[in-house]
Amino acid sequence: MKAANYYLIFLSSVILLSVNSCKTKKEIIRPSLHTIEKADSELFSDILSKQLVFSSFSSNLNISLSNGKRTLASKAHLKIINDQMLQLSVQPLFGVEIFRFYIDTDTLIILDRMNKRYVKESLKELENHFLAGFNYHTLQSLLTNRLFSETDYITSPTDYTKFAYKKTTTNYYLQSINEETNIEHFFSVNADDRITFCHLLDPINNYSLQWSYSDFARVGSQIFPYNMKIEVSSPKRKLDIEINYSNIVLDEPIELSITIPNNYTQVNFSEIEKIITANNS
Repeated sequence: MKAANYYLIFLSSVILLSVNSCKTKKEIIRPSLHTIEKADSELFSDILSKQLVFSSFSSNLNISLSNGKRTLASKAHLKIINDQMLQLSVQPLFGVEIFRFYIDTDTLIILDRMNKRYVKESLKELENHFLAGFNYHTLQSLLTNRLFSETDYITSPTDYTKFAYKKTTTNYYLQSINEETNIEHFFSVNADDRITFCHLLDPINNYSLQWSYSDFARVGSQIFPYNMKIEVSSPKRKLDIEINYSNIVLDEPIELSITIPNNYTQVNFSEIEKIITANNS
């Protein structure tokens, strides 16, 4: 397969915020059917209490991406050190790593194993290509089913003041708008206080990221959505992505470090973007 295909698989999910595969064999937990009346602070306290708690996270992934003309699929492995860094290893052929992506709170690094080249960009610089304010904690929150705002993590029930809140018989709906960037955040929360849908919208530039969660099942004593579907759209293109998680492990020691081989050539992100556009127009 062309190398650019694998760039597309990950970059679409990670930066724009990136699985068609066999379904998880976990016992899926059916949600409650009806919401109940709650004060704002009580709802946020309940949402926070249901979120995944971990110091480290690792999982096998099956990723599928479709741009309307073709569908690509790959296996991958995700590792996260909470609030610090994450690494994705893309292994489409027999467990052989083709690409490695490393992201911390400041930097994105992409290693292209096939062509011996790499990208190293600051996340701030990449905001010029994607949603303003999209940062490490946004990505980690999306990948681990957490509530977030554009400016910070949601860590306390008092953070409910950042959101407007309404209730229907089946769901709670949360909305916040950043006055500086005009980015809108929408969350749908089910009757069990778990996030089932997130929508980031830039109405000025007409960029949209929709991220839905399903197949909630146990990870030890906690509950996590093993299936995620993502829709990324802009004025020029639309991508549909699915991620299936398996073999999730929490809180085991993980060491993540990135070493760029001396014989790799550095390229910038705009060059990668041109390759992607040329091969998927």
